[in-house]
Amino acid sequence: MRRPSIPRPGPQPGVKVDARSERWREHRKKVRAEIVDAAFRAIDRLGPELSLREIAEEAGTAKPKIYRHFTDKSDLFQAIGERMRDMLWGAIFPVIDIQADSAREVIRRSVEQYVRLVDEHPNVCRFLIQGRFAEQSESTMRALNEGREVTLAMANMFSNELRDMELDPTAIELAAYTTFGSAAAATDWWLGPELGSPRRMPPEVFVDHMTTIMLGSINGTCELLGIKIDRDLPLGEGVQRREPVS
Repeated sequence: MRRPSIPRPGPQPGVKVDARSERWREHRKKVRAEIVDAAFRAIDRLGPELSLREIAEEAGTAKPKIYRHFTDKSDLFQAIGERMRDMLWGAIFPVIDIQADSAREVIRRSVEQYVRLVDEHPNVCRFLIQGRFAEQSESTMRALNEGREVTLAMANMFSNELRDMELDPTAIELAAYTTFGSAAAATDWWLGPELGSPRRMPPEVFVDHMTTIMLGSINGTCELLGIKIDRDLPLGEGVQRREPVS
């Protein structure tokens, strides 16, 4: 099973690439990644209300250098969201098998990896979900959209596995958006309102609840699409169309 790809910008076919320009592009890419790493560390340590100056100090540079590599704060915030998205996808993909695993197992293992990542980086999650900066309102939505891409990619994986049933792609997309929105709201609740807030429930219990909520969304969508799903069988075997009622 191939991992769904997320489009990345790159050279256009037939366009000659100048070696110096390519080296400079790679250098800028490396420096941007280092600044995002520093921002991650600073947010983890200081909390979601840190300043750009504190991010620059963590990166061992000055604020003007950050602006040479990011167009504005929103650009940096979106890059942090992209990093969290890539970390989440990198954690989920190796532990699931859409063809062999049941729907319950796919969802549970994905939720376990998500909760583990949130528990390791609670302040980064607060930063992305709560949008504490005034400049962050637009970039918060863009950052959340990066996380939503994982949910949409998983929905597409389900849909591709069941492509013979010709499922309504709009309904699948709606279910993915609803599931992601529920996960973001539940995460905000679980982390608590303050930096030192204790988790509202143990991680393993939160995983149980999140798995049940997401399976409920899947079941509801399947019912509307006229599909019956056995959550404990491999996906390809456990899904069938309901017989029409005469």
